[in-house]
Amino acid sequence: MFRNYSLISYGRVYNPYNWYYNPSYVVNRIYYIISGTAFYKNNIPLKPGYLYMFRASPDFKVHQDKNDPVDHVFFDFSTYKGLLKREYIEIDLAEDKMLGCLAGLIGEEFKTPVKQPEIVNDYFEILLYYLGDYLESDGSYSEVTLEALSILHNTPASELSVNLLASELKRNINHIIRCFKKDIGVTPNKYITELKVNMAIAYIKQGMSCSEIAEKLGFGSISAFSYFFRHASGRNFSEYKKETGRAEYENSRYYNI
Repeated sequence: MFRNYSLISYGRVYNPYNWYYNPSYVVNRIYYIISGTAFYKNNIPLKPGYLYMFRASPDFKVHQDKNDPVDHVFFDFSTYKGLLKREYIEIDLAEDKMLGCLAGLIGEEFKTPVKQPEIVNDYFEILLYYLGDYLESDGSYSEVTLEALSILHNTPASELSVNLLASELKRNINHIIRCFKKDIGVTPNKYITELKVNMAIAYIKQGMSCSEIAEKLGFGSISAFSYFFRHASGRNFSEYKKETGRAEYENSRYYNI
């Protein structure tokens, strides 16, 4: 049931660097707040000892109190399933003992670099399983949109295109675009762009070079990928990579990607 996802990044971070507005139509987030003072959308407190799941949204925004930095565990992931109807859910881990024990175990595991990445996927699947009772599956997507999302999330990034959707779905491309935009709020092409940007950021955090990322995402040259990244994210690749490297150093005691 919960294997239709792609885990983008994960870790435990104390005093997260540049923790700010991070728009995305494709990234869902799970936060376990261990300590510190944090807010969602400026005025909604994120409480220590609570677990939060945020629906993918271009309006996502969090910040912390610099005088009381946050220590938190996070999972960023994409999925073609609508997991939440609301913007987010809040769970008091003192009230849910099973989730509380699991979150505590993950927090301890993530204190040091995880030597076996497959363990992270196991933890994540177990976490989603126990979150099942809290999820309100969004069944409002049309059949065309659900099929399109499934294709987009199960096709190598280098092969993604709107023409691929038309070929796989055997439907008129304009019909696909209309259905998709009505359900998701953006065109398939915009969604593909968001997917590739988030994949690129995840690859940067994994230490991949510009040429390696360009190849994985299907760009014919480094310059083509650099142009795409700058215009899609608003950031220069080399500057972003440098900032990410500094953030990983500052948070090396907790950070896992």
